Amino acid sequence: MKVSTKARIATAALVELGAHRATHPARLADIATRLDVSLSHLEHLFALLRRHELVEGFRGPGGGYVLARAARDISVGDIVYCVDQLDSQSAAEREAALAAPGGQVWEQLRTQAMDYLDTVSLQQLIDSSRLRGASANPAPQPA
Repeated sequence: MKVSTKARIATAALVELGAHRATHPARLADIATRLDVSLSHLEHLFALLRRHELVEGFRGPGGGYVLARAARDISVGDIVYCVDQLDSQSAAEREAALAAPGGQVWEQLRTQAMDYLDTVSLQQLIDSSRLRGASANPAPQPA
């Protein structure tokens, strides 16, 4: 199973959103700059994330986005499912894919991969990114 670029960017953006929790919503322009992605692409992804109730948006001065629920309650599977719109395949398309040579193997692989991604929380990724950030900037040692 290949994880799409959209899913990778959306996951990274939500890690940024969760890791830089502030007293006010985060602006997409700031996240786009930190991730070096286009603002319009991020806006499209956040529209999907908002529709699936993973983020909440606030308009006006001081507006931006916040996580709609605790990071520990959002799985990577939720994010992938949302931005890749995995439920958009019709029943006929699904049946045709399963009937193709090896179709059941690929479907089983996709199912197992999604089951695994459902066990990884956004909070785990946030914690991991904080640890990497701390190890990249070690504290000065006393002389």
